[in-house]
Amino acid sequence: MGKTSTTLLLFSCVLFSLCASSFAQTCRSYTGFSNNKVYSSCQDLPVLNSFLHWTYDQSTSKVDIAYRVTGTTSAKWISWALNPTGQGMVGAQALVAFQNTSGVMHAYTSPVPGYTISTLTEGSLSFAVSNLSATFVNGNEMSIFATLTLSSSMTTTVNQVWQEGPLSGNSPISHVTTAGSSNMISTNTLNFLDATATTPSAVIIPRLRKKNVSDSSLFRSKVIDLHKFLSFGLSTYCYC
Repeated sequence: MGKTSTTLLLFSCVLFSLCASSFAQTCRSYTGFSNNKVYSSCQDLPVLNSFLHWTYDQSTSKVDIAYRVTGTTSAKWISWALNPTGQGMVGAQALVAFQNTSGVMHAYTSPVPGYTISTLTEGSLSFAVSNLSATFVNGNEMSIFATLTLSSSMTTTVNQVWQEGPLSGNSPISHVTTAGSSNMISTNTLNFLDATATTPSAVIIPRLRKKNVSDSSLFRSKVIDLHKFLSFGLSTYCYC
């Protein structure tokens, strides 16, 4: 087998693996909640290996949510929040969870008045929260479950924030604060009424031309670029 054919075969295997991995990590393909809960909508969050699942009942203004983080450990805390007043952590109304030193999951609510993690203490939120719980399964997946009762102004285009960070004993401590890091860009807007959130957009991955594949340095750069592209969560279907 010639060098070009070998490189093409290697590229095909890598591309197939990346496509399969990207598809497997979408919220829509997930069916593994330990409580067997099924949600009508979901969103792949762009950083921190995070996913949001929800079912909104417009007649009661209640939304059942599951916030899920993959690739995490029992030495970390996770948090998901709505922010009715701004786009960052300040003012966020947060759900927080971690596994304590006894191996028991602890989930609680925390209003966030400032940036310091020491303020991430238990307290009531500006909206009602019920059925709050958390799980840690498979040694690397942590989830928060809750039912939120929201005002009509919070069901369309509300700001959401999500985070993770290390623990010191049974206390969350500061997450990474480096400018441009995933922890510093983990915010966007959410529309609970948007049913199209469950329909990912197809992304076509362009093929490399044969004459370019023979250049090993270009091949490696293409694979690296493709991996970054798929890992960011933009691709949900791969036409390989």
